[in-house]
Amino acid sequence: MLVLDTAAVSTRGPRPDNQDSAVGGPLLVAIADGVGGNVGGAVASSLVASWLAPLASGAEGDGGEDPVRVVASANERIRAAYTERPRLRTMATTLTAVHSDTEGLVLLHIGDSRGYLLHDGELRQVSTDHTLVQAMIDAGSLTPAEAKVHPQRSAVYAALHGADDDVAALDVIRLDARPGDRVMVCSDGLSDVVPADVIGRLLQTGTPAQAAAALRDAALAGPPTDNITVVVGDVREAAVEDAPTRLLTVGAASELREETAEALEAAWPGPVPVGLAQHRPH
Repeated sequence: MLVLDTAAVSTRGPRPDNQDSAVGGPLLVAIADGVGGNVGGAVASSLVASWLAPLASGAEGDGGEDPVRVVASANERIRAAYTERPRLRTMATTLTAVHSDTEGLVLLHIGDSRGYLLHDGELRQVSTDHTLVQAMIDAGSLTPAEAKVHPQRSAVYAALHGADDDVAALDVIRLDARPGDRVMVCSDGLSDVVPADVIGRLLQTGTPAQAAAALRDAALAGPPTDNITVVVGDVREAAVEDAPTRLLTVGAASELREETAEALEAAWPGPVPVGLAQHRPH
């Protein structure tokens, strides 16, 4: 079975708050980029990233859990949150994740965050943006250069916002990944600022932690326009002697403000997981 050696970084960039949340572990890397106001975006991304966290550590059965069902359940938590707190009704989040199961790696994607696969020094974007400009590019009515300056370049037509049909738009793609490859998921705070060729070069930097830091720093030098979150994972075969790996959580899910924590507690069935509760202010 394939596993991932991961590293993750997140910074708010020029924004007053960080609405990105990300998680990394041996079986999952995931980024959720929230929208819907400072608190709403943070709640939506935190809910989704934290709900997927057991997949990252293998707590749900060593890759045997259906990740699409887990995403659907996370989306239900968004609905529960805004039902409890109606002012959060406009919140939503993207999700881009790479999950390891018994057959290899699979991409789960909705929105405009990005997933990349680095194989033999060649970078390939494995996700397709669910944006108006990408749809226009695919239809031949817009060029990539025109898309970069289009007034609606940030318009996303699919995301997780608690609706019954959200998950129908989720892309589920089996990846041709092998030991020695490197995967990366990121928010558009990186991909909108740093050119693809630079991403490909920096992603080859040293360890996953060094590559993630180099990519973050490149976006900060961009100059930045948004929150920046990067999760990098090196693909390898699992080993019998593998020690338990600490789950990485960055961004809004690890920096909860009081109001965000209260909204999560209201939406979570049963006790809030330790990873969330430990960040609640006292």
